[in-house]
Amino acid sequence: MTYRFQSPAVFLIGPTASGKTDTAIKLAEKYPFEIISVDSAMVFKDMNIGTCKPSKQDLERIPHHLIDIIKPDTKFDVGLFLNYVESAVKNIIKNNKIPLFVGGTMMFHKVLFDGMHDFPRDENLREEINHVKKNQGYEHLLDELKQLDPETFQLIDIKNPRRVERALEIIKLTKTKLSLLKQKPSNKFFDSQKCLILGMNDAKKELDIAAERRLKNIINEGFLNELEKLINTYKLTSESHSMNSINYKQFFPHVEGSITLKDAIQDAFSATKKLIKTQQTWMKKFDISLTKIGKDQNESTFFSDTIETYLKELK
Repeated sequence: MTYRFQSPAVFLIGPTASGKTDTAIKLAEKYPFEIISVDSAMVFKDMNIGTCKPSKQDLERIPHHLIDIIKPDTKFDVGLFLNYVESAVKNIIKNNKIPLFVGGTMMFHKVLFDGMHDFPRDENLREEINHVKKNQGYEHLLDELKQLDPETFQLIDIKNPRRVERALEIIKLTKTKLSLLKQKPSNKFFDSQKCLILGMNDAKKELDIAAERRLKNIINEGFLNELEKLINTYKLTSESHSMNSINYKQFFPHVEGSITLKDAIQDAFSATKKLIKTQQTWMKKFDISLTKIGKDQNESTFFSDTIETYLKELK
């Protein structure tokens, strides 16, 4: 088996509100790491408060990659993620450092180990599919996918329009069922046996409490002003890819005046709790060497022995 990246790498995986961001910074201060963000929302410029980005001071002090790389009126997907990762890893290796992947977008973590198929893209066809959705409705796309590739239709998350549209794009470009294309070997990026995978977790109840506290802080720090400015500056709509990010999606209707602040807060908290549950389920899919549960011990100290053993083995 060949892998795109032969370099060592450390992964810090955990659900929202488990403390990954602060822990990563502490680890990067202590060890020869540069941080690669695995977060599908932090990639967007000017989306700071709602994504709980590291502070400007921390970003200047500790090398971070894949943060503030595209504008909020741009689409971001796993293909772009991998392109940016490749560039970041090369730069980190040049600096004689080790990439530390940190973030809660579990699918991106999983792709780095399991690989993905390099399916073609066509912006014109994508616009054509989007045009059909707007004029004939999303149900028309679902019917088309069901007719072209029943197997994919049965497996795909039909509540996720982006995945349905991407599936149709691939099928139409290749003139082959996506279910058949996926049977071919995928391109793998990292060998999980040569990487160190660390976890951070807590009881679901404790994470929910932390998430609620963080949501209150976000609002107090001026999130609503940030969101309103984003919408006006970049001419964003509720359909904009960036505005499907958690918090932004739930507060967008409030800024537009269609729901109350109380309802927006409740929607955001409910969505975050659901995300945490999903992320905890995803964690079971990784071969994690060591997981820190709760906040009863300093994170960097907790992981020290495991990291130092890993670094010694590399030498």
